[in-house]
Amino acid sequence: MLKYFAAYRGLIALLLLCLLIEAAYAVAAPLSLKYLVDEAFVPKDGGVFALILSLLIGAGLLSIAASLAGDYALGRVVGQGVAKLRLDLFERVQRQSISFYQRYGTGDLVSRFTTDTASVERAVGATVPMLFAQTLGAALGLVMLFALDWRLTLVMIAGASLMIVGPKLLQGRAEEGQERLKASQERFMDAIDETVKGHKTIRSLHQQARVGDAAARLVGDMLRNGLGLRLVTSWMERLPLISLMILNGLMIGLGGYLIFHDELTIGGFMAFFTLFLTVGQSGTNLTYLIPGIIEARVSFARIGEVMARESEVPEPADPRSPAAPIREIAMDGVTFGYGEGTDQLSGVSLSVAGGSYTAFVGSSGSGKSTALQLLARFYDPRQGQVVMDGFDLREIGERRLRELTLLVGQDTFLFNTTVRDNLLLGRGDLSEAEMIDAARRAGLQEAAARWPEGYDTVVRHEGGSFSGGERQRIALARALLRDPDVLLLDEVTAALDTVSEARVNELVLSLRGRKTVVSVTHRLSSVVQADRIYVFDRGEVVESGTHEQLLGQGGAYARLWDKQQGFTLSEDGLHADVDTSWLARLPFLTGIDTGLLNSLSAAFSTQTCREGEAIVREGEEGQTFYIIVRGKFEVTKQADDGGERRVATLQDGDYFGEIALMQEVPRTATVRALGPSVLLSMRRETFQRLLSGSPQVRDALTRALERRT
Repeated sequence: MLKYFAAYRGLIALLLLCLLIEAAYAVAAPLSLKYLVDEAFVPKDGGVFALILSLLIGAGLLSIAASLAGDYALGRVVGQGVAKLRLDLFERVQRQSISFYQRYGTGDLVSRFTTDTASVERAVGATVPMLFAQTLGAALGLVMLFALDWRLTLVMIAGASLMIVGPKLLQGRAEEGQERLKASQERFMDAIDETVKGHKTIRSLHQQARVGDAAARLVGDMLRNGLGLRLVTSWMERLPLISLMILNGLMIGLGGYLIFHDELTIGGFMAFFTLFLTVGQSGTNLTYLIPGIIEARVSFARIGEVMARESEVPEPADPRSPAAPIREIAMDGVTFGYGEGTDQLSGVSLSVAGGSYTAFVGSSGSGKSTALQLLARFYDPRQGQVVMDGFDLREIGERRLRELTLLVGQDTFLFNTTVRDNLLLGRGDLSEAEMIDAARRAGLQEAAARWPEGYDTVVRHEGGSFSGGERQRIALARALLRDPDVLLLDEVTAALDTVSEARVNELVLSLRGRKTVVSVTHRLSSVVQADRIYVFDRGEVVESGTHEQLLGQGGAYARLWDKQQGFTLSEDGLHADVDTSWLARLPFLTGIDTGLLNSLSAAFSTQTCREGEAIVREGEEGQTFYIIVRGKFEVTKQADDGGERRVATLQDGDYFGEIALMQEVPRTATVRALGPSVLLSMRRETFQRLLSGSPQVRDALTRALERRT
């Protein structure tokens, strides 16, 4: 910790001098009793009494002045030193890569900024100065005690060892208890953060009881850990007091013996005993400081853990600055994985021409979004390189890279200020007209007209007060205002309705030729006009070309295209239809005659759902079959710890719940919408009624579905 306070050597020297003066006065005051009794009171010498009293008053005033000066020096040192520590910690966190935030939870980091820095501040502002003061007092007191009577002093030192041994034996348990308490506090803060951010999902799923039970367990952990720590701390504080009580009796007994044998004067004994109590109190105070020192040591170790962590995406020593416009971005033999032993990308090579509109497509988990994040240099590849105009991204300075490229993701974060501030982000050089034009191009103007305060409407809960589509349009308008040369889009139309999606697609096409646009999407209808499409599958690029070229190849892209075609969705997104040709491709409907397929197609109902809404829940009886017309869903299963784990992601053209058409079986997983979505659904009763006139077909379907289980 010294490096944070080394710059204030003058103030530290003043503080130490003041502490020395205070300690000297604390020792001199009891010592004056010897001379008051032996030289003034017993002989009744008024002159000596007046001299000693004057010296005491003068020394007292000097001690008061020293304490005031010391408080000023301490306040300056602590305030500025801890402020520097907080800023360094904040800057270190700001420089970290994405993997850092995956390693540390919100509560974990917040506790380091709050409880841990507060512990360090208490240690530096109170514990350490008191440690110096009490140590100086005890040292000076011991010198005076030896001068008064060395025999009693040696006995006192031997007995005082008990004051040290007891707390030392308990120190290890106290450190472990402090670490357990802080860990439980972190978990509880993480739970609070999760509850605040997920309150809509918790309410919609009626999970208040489960979340409350989890919170109760965490509070119980804090209670147990806190109680255990308090018990250990209490023993660390009480053992020295017990030792001091024993020493008191021993000192009185020995002192009386020496007085009765004329080996010690009454004044000398009074001075010794008073000074002994002062030194004993200093020793006791030192043991009181041990829990605070332990807490501060654990806290500073936790802060040091973050401070010592280097970014996995470091700033180059000699940063390069490519000039706009960018002519080419390329990936050359890139292999990357978020964790050890798993690769999300394997040997990927591709090229994006400057000014082009390029799309990355593929099924969920194919690696397309990971590739986009590497283009934005949120991560560095394990093997290979990502190149911009001949420069490896690792050679380009962070500031210049962010000026050139901007990634707009599907998880939009908004600052808790006005919409205007979120759009401008401190850009005072932008005019009102430029802001409104960007909002219009992003399709935000109509939404802004509905808000009570327009662009001055306050954003709350990091954007939770707005719909997913509104957040997405704000992010797009913000990106347009920052005017990057390379615009990276990650599923930006996932939360938009049909009309808004069409506007965004028009916007992307309008940027072609002036900006380099790379778009990741699972909705192939939005990339038909892309200059080049890269198809990802299991971390590899398996196909590339234009829409027409890829359809002609009849490969992975063609299969994805066929899966998503065959649906008709109204502009308002409230009504959808499915073609019989699409139904005929379902494995369990293969061979069904066209008439029955037409009846099935007409029997589907359109269902819309909100972000976070659960369509089916694990354990419930299945009665309905669903087809995803538009949207994205996560499939989760109950984990052993009572939580949920994601096992799959479904999107346009996928389906689920087909077993429910023929059998009454419980759902084996929960399916939840990740954004506004449109489904086609059919209940078992409707399906069975349509098949009632075709028992052979029903039997064939039953066998087909049994094979799928």
